[in-house]
Order: sequence, then C-alpha cells, then structure tokens
Amino acid sequence: MRPIACLLATFPTTTETFIVGEIQELRRRGVPIALFALAGAGGTVPQPEAMALARETTYAAPLASGRLLAANARWLARRPGRYLGALGLLFRRTWRNPVHLLKTLYLFPKAVELGDRMSGQGIEHVHAHWSTYPTTVALVLSHVTGLRYSFTAHAGDVTLFRTLLGEKIRRARFVVTCTDDLRADLARLAPAGGGGKVHLNYHGVTLERFPRRARPEPAVPTILACGALYKRKGFAEIVEACAILRDRGRDFRCVIVGDGPNRRHLERLIARTRLGERVTLVGAAPQSEVARRYAEADVFALPCSERPVSVWDPEADLMKSLEAWFEPAGGVIKDGIPNVLVEAMATGLPVVSTPISGIPELIRDGVNGLLVPPQDPVRLAGALERLLLDPSLRRKLGDQAAEDVRERFDRRKNVVELVEIFGRYLDGAAARPQAAGVVG
Repeated sequence: MRPIACLLATFPTTTETFIVGEIQELRRRGVPIALFALAGAGGTVPQPEAMALARETTYAAPLASGRLLAANARWLARRPGRYLGALGLLFRRTWRNPVHLLKTLYLFPKAVELGDRMSGQGIEHVHAHWSTYPTTVALVLSHVTGLRYSFTAHAGDVTLFRTLLGEKIRRARFVVTCTDDLRADLARLAPAGGGGKVHLNYHGVTLERFPRRARPEPAVPTILACGALYKRKGFAEIVEACAILRDRGRDFRCVIVGDGPNRRHLERLIARTRLGERVTLVGAAPQSEVARRYAEADVFALPCSERPVSVWDPEADLMKSLEAWFEPAGGVIKDGIPNVLVEAMATGLPVVSTPISGIPELIRDGVNGLLVPPQDPVRLAGALERLLLDPSLRRKLGDQAAEDVRERFDRRKNVVELVEIFGRYLDGAAARPQAAGVVG
C-alpha cells in the first residue's frame, strides 16, 4: 500500500487538533500517511500528540537551499513544458490579486521540491488541508510531477480567499469539506458537472477524550468558553453578557480558555466592566486540560459571527489583509462547525451559539442547545440566564447534545467515511482500511 502525503500549512498549531486526530485515526485504520508541511510553528505547542507528529514531518526547503535549486533544475530539464506551464497557469489565474500572485510565486519552487521528495518516496497522491496555499502547492506539484491531489476545505479558507479556488477544484481528484454549508458553496464554484466530487465529512471528535459527565447542582455555576481569541468567536460578547448577568443579580463565574490577538482587548473589557472577580482568562491549554474544564463547567458559550477582513486588520498580518482586499469575491472569515462546540456537547454540556455557517447542522435550537443572533450580548445574556436558572433545561439539552454527537460526530465513524471517499477515487489501493480497523 503506497503512502498518501498529507500536506499542511504551518504545523503544528494549537488550533488544528482536529487534523491531528484525523491523521491518528486514519493510521489506526491502516492508511499510511506521510506528513509534509510548508512551515513549522516556531515554538512549543501544548499538544503532545502534535509535537510527536511534528518530529516526523518533512518541511519545505528554504529558497536558497541547494536541494531546492537542484530539484527545480531537474524538473525543468525533465518536463520543461509542464514546469513552465504551471508558472503560466499561476500568472493567468492570480494576476488580479498581486499579493496572492507574489505569495504563489514564492511557494512555486518549494512546491516543486516537495513534489520531488514525494515522488522519491513512492507517493502517488497528495491530500492538502486548507484550500489556500497548501492546495496551491498541491496543484503546482501535481502539474509538474504528475502526482494526483485532493484537498479538504475547512471554512474561512473558502470564504476569505477565492482566487484560484475554481481551478483547484477542477484539477483535484476530489474535495472534502466539514459542513454541508461549505459543500454547497464549493459545489457552486466547481466547473459544470464537477460538484459531485465535493464531499461532506464532519470532523468529529475522539469520544473517549470527552466522556459524558454527570453534573451535580453547583453552588456557583460556571460558564465556559474555549477557542482562539479572535473577534469572530464572540468572546467580547460573552464578557458583555456577563456584565448584564451580574447587573441582574445572577451568581456565576466565567472561564475563557485560549489565546490570540484579541486578548488585550478582552483584558481591558473585563477591567472596564469590573468583572475581574467573575471572568478569568486562563490562556491556551492542552487538550487534557480543556477536557477537564468541560467536566467542571455547567454551560458552554461560543457566539460566533462572520467578519470581513479589512486592510488594517489587527487580527491579521498586513499581507493577508491586503490579499483579502484584492479578492473579487470573499474577504469574509467565518468558522465552519467549531470543534470546541462538538467537544463540549460530547460531555453533555448545554451550549449557546449562533445560527451561522455550519453551526445549525450541529445545534438544533431548543433541542440540543440554544441559538442566539450574532453580536447580540443582550440575547446571549438571556439564553445564558435561562440555563443558569433552570437545571432541568441544562440536563435536557446536554443529554440530547451528547446523544447527537455520538450519532453524527464520532471521529472513528466519520474517518471510515473519509477512507471510503479516498478508496473511491484512488481505486482502493492507497486507502482501503484494514478489516480489523473497521467499525460497524
């Protein structure tokens, strides 16, 4: 069985635990995965599984390295038409977005060098995570070396950057995405008749890591929120809702787990609303600690919103902001189905979120959670208050949430579906699961 190359952007990172879990489960089912990445994280990631995978990952060579120069010279001499044709394709498809074009040209020789390494390892198929630059690299190395590729699109990568996306879909063997909302969006972007190769596969969670918990009646209930601290995640609205709850005389505490560019703003907001004794920012945490936080909490909140990226965006570097500004369509970043919502629901936590993107595919309002309009701290406070005051409602929603996650978001079941997708397009040779690993 030939290995499949899994191509990542920056690896490892604290926000891509779902990719780590997917790789581990694919390997458990007998699918050989070779890891490649465009860049390293440049620091320690508090996920031991991710750090272990990083040690076996092949990273793209620096531009000035002899290996990169030799690989490009070799493929230019061997397939000059394919090499120059790939360059021409990039110019034709990206010139309207000069920032995207410059980044793509920077990655072009790295793509050829990675393709050279993959070919040398007997790899025939590349699967890229994220529809942006990892898939651009996959497209280039496929065009030059003849390797096949597919990719998984996750959320903001589709809605933020559309340049070259239609071409990537057209040339890919297949496309996977994590919400039906995104599947429909990508199918519309596919060339005529190509929408059928876009497949839905929910990420899911490893249920053993997030067991269902019985929650005794707390003396002081805890509201929990987790995630990277970006504005679109709604952490500021959570703090504002906490101020409303305090002013209504409700007793609670709130714990926010995560780190990111919006932390300073949240610290100032907590100080300004005099919530320092009730709202705590604990920073980034390993998955084991996050699981413990779920077990200790009584309510989970993540009121996400869609957010346009501006040129001077404090949450994005200048190049990314300029690139989004040049996009003829897109320029909006949003989540698909945040994995922390799935994890919290798996433990039986009642959740409050918003009806955007793929979240309604997970949360049914009033059945297994509550949905409120985005960027509305008053409505958010009302939903949280309902849960704080009604233990029976918390149990009802939490019990149904745990059942629904086990039915539709069990990573082991969902990876079986992913393996079947690989097998359908790769003639089964590279991705047929071992019989002992398949669950019924």
